[in-house]
Amino acid sequence: MSETGQTRTWGQENSKLDETPFIQQYLQFRSEFMGYLYAITRDAELSEEVYQNAAVVVMEQLEKPETIRDFRAWAKEVVRRQALHAIRARDVATRHTRAISPELLDVVSDAFLQDDSAASLVRDEANALKQCLDTLPAEKRELVALRYEGSSTFDEISDHVGSTPAAVQRALSRVRKMLHGCVQRRLELAEGAS
Repeated sequence: MSETGQTRTWGQENSKLDETPFIQQYLQFRSEFMGYLYAITRDAELSEEVYQNAAVVVMEQLEKPETIRDFRAWAKEVVRRQALHAIRARDVATRHTRAISPELLDVVSDAFLQDDSAASLVRDEANALKQCLDTLPAEKRELVALRYEGSSTFDEISDHVGSTPAAVQRALSRVRKMLHGCVQRRLELAEGAS
């Protein structure tokens, strides 16, 4: 047993390491563990990061009253688990951050800048809606104004026009259908004229 109360034996032929602190034993296997990590990750930087993370786990082991009979095997398992965790994290990050090439980004940006058809359609619809609203009878225009310009509730509108909330809701539904049909007809006429 060492001064920390842990047995650190990992074979009779290595008895001189029995009393060596875990971190020193870990460092003695650096070349072997780094080779193992590189074989798993194929990334020198990631291998170094995993090796350092595993060293933290080894140091934390000093706080636990467990017996480690084969330090090399135990430490290699710590390294393996840290490597698997790092590989999974890297794979998740790669899946969620697909890089877009600068050239493709330029092409997409140019396409959006040159295509004003969506904005043009919105403008055409807005103009058609304005014209359709102008053709509505005054009482229907008032309902639309109260509901959509004044944000009044059906109860408030029904009080204002002397009707029930349900009747106001039905009337507005009919007006919306009329406006939709009117806008569609005007857009079709405009499209046919161009």
